[in-house]
Amino acid sequence: MTKRPRQPSADAYRKVRFREMAREIVAKDRHDQRYGQVVDTAGAIARALERVYRQGFEDAQTDCPTAKPEVVPDEGAFEWTMIPPRPRTAFWSICLFCLGRGDRPDVDGYMVPETTERGTPSWRLVAFNDRDIKVIGENTLKPLLRLGLLALTEDTPRRLIVSDRGVAARKRFVERGGQFPEDLTSV
Repeated sequence: MTKRPRQPSADAYRKVRFREMAREIVAKDRHDQRYGQVVDTAGAIARALERVYRQGFEDAQTDCPTAKPEVVPDEGAFEWTMIPPRPRTAFWSICLFCLGRGDRPDVDGYMVPETTERGTPSWRLVAFNDRDIKVIGENTLKPLLRLGLLALTEDTPRRLIVSDRGVAARKRFVERGGQFPEDLTSV
């Protein structure tokens, strides 16, 4: 009997890297189609699959995988790249107007419930000087609430604020040299 190859363990960071690869392939395909260039989506997918297959096979065969699976912590600073793309961009805007920039002192922005013209639930981002900034759809914010990056206040009226975990995630991203928009999707 032949010994069955070991299966690599699940790794949330690897999954994020694969999703980013897929997004890059789709974005390149759309760009090339829009500007009438040659499109090789099937070839790009095949090359990406081959690359990840080789990496997974090597990890399964060796006792020391090239990338050890990392566990996403339930508490403390959350890894920026683990935030889904659309909520990640919205979170950057929220942090900018709720927490301020690195060179400015902390400010007290918040979000209040709003309904769009189409009748869909959303939240209005309000800056520290009570200036309306923008409306963000509730479905964009749900992952941020689920991850604990935003929190509802106990006050009346209801407000959304950046939680301690959200502050820590943004601080960690900025300390590592993260910039908008170039590094929002870098892994």
